[in-house]
Amino acid sequence: HRYLGNQLPKVQIVDSTQSYGFDISQELTAELLDNLKAGQQSILLLNRRGYHTAVRCNNCQEVVKCPNCSVALTYHSANHRLMCHYCGYSRDLDQDCPNCGSKLISYTGSGTQRIEDELHRLFPQAKILRMDLDTTMSRMSHETKFGEFAQGKYQIMVGTQMVAKGLNFPDVTLVGVLGADQSIFSQDFRGCERAFSLLTQVVGRCGPGRALIQTAVPQHPVILQAARQDYDSFYADEIKSRKLGLYPPFCTLCQVGFSGEQEEKVCAAAMWFAKHFGQRAKKDYPDLPLRLMNPCEMALARIAGKYRYGVMIKCRMSERFSRLMWEMLRAFDSEKNNRSVHIWVDMNGNDL
Repeated sequence: HRYLGNQLPKVQIVDSTQSYGFDISQELTAELLDNLKAGQQSILLLNRRGYHTAVRCNNCQEVVKCPNCSVALTYHSANHRLMCHYCGYSRDLDQDCPNCGSKLISYTGSGTQRIEDELHRLFPQAKILRMDLDTTMSRMSHETKFGEFAQGKYQIMVGTQMVAKGLNFPDVTLVGVLGADQSIFSQDFRGCERAFSLLTQVVGRCGPGRALIQTAVPQHPVILQAARQDYDSFYADEIKSRKLGLYPPFCTLCQVGFSGEQEEKVCAAAMWFAKHFGQRAKKDYPDLPLRLMNPCEMALARIAGKYRYGVMIKCRMSERFSRLMWEMLRAFDSEKNNRSVHIWVDMNGNDL
């Protein structure tokens, strides 16, 4: 139930594939204009910071990537540089492709900086506040900026997920969500849960008002359930999926991670651990319910110059499983071939 029994806003789902290349749909633009004329405030959520999320060469199709991480560099218009959001690497934006020298460079994806610029073009008289990691790095900046928005110094606030949670602004009567489906298609098994949670939270930031959700999959069940704030239906669907795939809460996910500067050694260490873990579990702990996945590269295969592999174990957390894991960690540490590889264990981690 909502705090003080306030009514939910009216939610409209907008098909972003019909926006003809514009980040802000015609429907949302019209609603923002109505809010500005009425002297009311609006919040826009886009859970991606930066200006463009990728720079690509149209000739060789190469994406400009971080030399230290297996991710694309994000263009930031504030300093006109390409930046890595994982290791902090940055470089000047080249007009030529670093791979083939072509000048056919294109920019794809939109972040909060680009949305802020588009809002300034659409509504040049409006005062716009951007809330993301780039604008809130200084001490007390969150409180200061949110306080100024609450005082009515800004008409529109655009930001990442920090604008979605735990905020109450009485004059906010419109909420817009851009790229609402990006969490749904993530590799994490919690993708749908996170998308539902974020959407219901941000929609709840306005009382009796309107909320527009822009998505490329307007008929997706999670989008429809979030628009209705229908937790019961979402839970019923999600719990069936979790049970079918044997994911929490029906098991504990234990990820054993390996990282190092030499990929061959990291891969070999992961293979060594999986092999010996299976052997020891079968011999000394045959009663433990376990499913051991094959070692593989992590979703982010390289971060800050270090290669990353992982072994996923579906288990039931218990004292005996902890004992087995400690024995394997000691055995791994005593193997001299593994000394250049760092190992860690993550139980039901936030990014699996």
